[in-house]
Amino acid sequence: MSYRLLTLSALRNRLARQPRGAQQPNLAQHPAGKAALSLLKVVASAGLPLLLLWLAGCSNEPAPRDTHSPVSDNGEISSFFYSLLLYLDAAILAIVVAVWAYALVKFKKQAGDDTLPEQSHGNMKLEVIWTAIPTLIVVAITVPMLVGVFQMSKRHDPNQPVVEVDVTGKQWWWEFDYKSGSAAGLHTANELHLPVGTAVTLHMTSADVIHAWWVPRLGGKRDANPGRTYPMSFTAKTPGIYDGQCAELCGSSHALMGTKLIVHPLAGELEVDYKGQKVKLETYETWVREQQAPAKPPVAELEKGLKLFKERTCPSCHLIQGLEGTDIAARSATSGPNLTHVGSRMGIAANTLLNNPENLAKWISKPSAVKPGSKMPDGLVTPEDAKAIAAFLSSLK
Repeated sequence: MSYRLLTLSALRNRLARQPRGAQQPNLAQHPAGKAALSLLKVVASAGLPLLLLWLAGCSNEPAPRDTHSPVSDNGEISSFFYSLLLYLDAAILAIVVAVWAYALVKFKKQAGDDTLPEQSHGNMKLEVIWTAIPTLIVVAITVPMLVGVFQMSKRHDPNQPVVEVDVTGKQWWWEFDYKSGSAAGLHTANELHLPVGTAVTLHMTSADVIHAWWVPRLGGKRDANPGRTYPMSFTAKTPGIYDGQCAELCGSSHALMGTKLIVHPLAGELEVDYKGQKVKLETYETWVREQQAPAKPPVAELEKGLKLFKERTCPSCHLIQGLEGTDIAARSATSGPNLTHVGSRMGIAANTLLNNPENLAKWISKPSAVKPGSKMPDGLVTPEDAKAIAAFLSSLK
């Protein structure tokens, strides 16, 4: 096809060199002309179905990974520039199509007129115009975008309260260490809890390969690289539950490395909508107090699960604070998630599965069936023992 289009261009150049009044061949009868007309017909016939398909994806309801319904200051900046570029590109497209349509009608070849149209090659005025217009467009985009980039990179005022959290990406889950405020010293996994309307700074790093933390409704992505730390500052403005995902290919279970951002109200319980269900959010300080409390000893019927948890060497990787023999795991690049209050989390396996005893048993019994390449080995427990351990872990709330 590219050869035929080049042939059509060469044919037009040859025609432009012919003397006025010379008989000119019909482009529609030339093989290159026929190919071009066929291509135009295909594009025109596919345009309407593609437009309808595009419109079918439109909705007023924010999607879980919708960047057009931001919930933070950074997200609002990103959404603004996306909309700016979208509307600007749409305006440019409309102008170009309008000029093109006008030219088709205005300069349509008349029957019996075989004269060559006036040539504009070397027209200084046109050269200046179509050089200046793109330059102005680039400036109109670049200047405000640079302002936005600096705004998003700006650190919070150190004199105001700031929640600081160390975020560590591991294959294939997220570790959160709270460094300031009432939650200082708290160590959780996969679900990041924050107070609404409060300045937040996340310090991104990785324990193994390159990851990228991304909650679309919060704003842009931020890389987590081994041996380096990158800050990400923002203020969440709307309480709710927002899905996130690792955005950097990091191995066989990259697509299963999810996260959740849970933004709590500052006062009183609040009911929010999450994937069509109503979920009650407690205050941030209430959540902090609950997470800082040690795990409660299991009731008699769950003691078997605790015993199996200890016997199967689970405490060598996973920490449960408050129970004898389950708080010996040393924090390291290879240690697993803190399970002190795992029963209170919405998801397990980095939000690959809903958190319930059945899914927990499935995850414990054969981790590789849930997440290929999982660092937790298969075959440590029988299916029945997995159910007992899952029942015990589900009680840790």
